[in-house]
Amino acid sequence: MVNLKYELFETPGIVNTKKTLELAAENAKQLEIDKIIIASTMGDTIKEELNFFNPKRTQIVCVTHNYGFREGIHQTFPEELKKELHEKGVEVVSGTLALSGVGSALLRKFQYFDMTTMFAKLIRTIICDGLKVGIEIALMAVDAGKISMGEDILTISGTGRGADTCCYLQAASSRLFEKLRVKAILAKPK
Repeated sequence: MVNLKYELFETPGIVNTKKTLELAAENAKQLEIDKIIIASTMGDTIKEELNFFNPKRTQIVCVTHNYGFREGIHQTFPEELKKELHEKGVEVVSGTLALSGVGSALLRKFQYFDMTTMFAKLIRTIICDGLKVGIEIALMAVDAGKISMGEDILTISGTGRGADTCCYLQAASSRLFEKLRVKAILAKPK
């Protein structure tokens, strides 16, 4: 029998990063999961994660914002850190955000919600930002060929910077999104 650990944080954000990573490591061991997908926009969260997971024993996929995510900024994730992580065995994916992409441009420019943007906003509003991001990075990791369809994974994500959400998922590609399963939300803010 598996005894999973759960955490409901009083507030969202970076202050929960260490506890979220501890919880992820403990639950990964309980579930015998060796594939971790983590969101990291500037590199701080993935650097902290390496204190809890060894890329020689665990497949770690770090998902960043896409290039050109912010106007005037080529990439928020440092190129030097990408090289460093690659040398340690961490895979880094930078691609179009599966639940934002073009839809976020339509919303910003024309205040138009397409169905995907509406779905993303709904998940963020009724559950938490980190669940939306966790689903998104799982889709992106499969789309990039780093994780296979149907694999059990943990995702680590958050609200703004840092980590405050950990999910146990069955992975799927964005094209076969309906096959993704949220098996458990192990940590999230209230």
